[in-house]
Amino acid sequence: MLDRAVEAYQDADLERALEGFDAAARNADLTIEELLQLFEMRALVHNALGHEKLMRADLRRLLAVRGSYQLGRLAPPSVRAVFDEVRDAQSSERSVELRIEAKTLAGESWMVAQVLRVPEGLVDHTTLQCNVANNARTISRTSQGTSASLKLPDPGVHNGCAATARTRQGGVLFTGTIDGAQVLMPSASARRFEMPRHTPRDDGRKAKKKKWPWIVAASAVVVAGGITAGVLLSRRSKNGDQPPLGPVAVNW
Repeated sequence: MLDRAVEAYQDADLERALEGFDAAARNADLTIEELLQLFEMRALVHNALGHEKLMRADLRRLLAVRGSYQLGRLAPPSVRAVFDEVRDAQSSERSVELRIEAKTLAGESWMVAQVLRVPEGLVDHTTLQCNVANNARTISRTSQGTSASLKLPDPGVHNGCAATARTRQGGVLFTGTIDGAQVLMPSASARRFEMPRHTPRDDGRKAKKKKWPWIVAASAVVVAGGITAGVLLSRRSKNGDQPPLGPVAVNW
């Protein structure tokens, strides 16, 4: 299908060539190399038909997939000039990025993959998959367009995630990964708890009563990548004559 469209262009049958390239983009099982050829050749057709905006769009897609791409011998000087202009503009901007990040939505832990700064019409669907349960299980989701979201099962821990952005036929355009073993819980889920108290073994001897019993209250907040705990210690005098000990903050 792609070869017939190229032949039509070489025969100066521009309308048939454009129909062939559009059909190949929709239906053909193209490799990445063939997709790059399609973008280049269709840009040449748009140039010959006077469709400068559409030509620029295909050149942007071409350079987004491969920034080092070089036009072939069929490209006329007018297309090469625009190609160099588009390349210079894109090199001064941030390149396409497939970002994976943790988010809290409605109090639940999600992983979200999104393709950023990608030309329109390049990515057809995005797939996100994560290993969970200590790598015992893989969960995944595929969504149309440039983003995919995946809810993590309780307690919101994953052991690594990977994402791919693909063409309509499944060719991989962009990939991204993120390391796992993270605890992804919202701060609102933190709760107060009482530190466990040591109970001495009853060996028949009367335990000596301590003059200053400790009352311990602790709060902990679990966040991705670490634990911060603040412990407030206070003590109370048995006879009420001693001044209270001020709060002590302990961080680790």
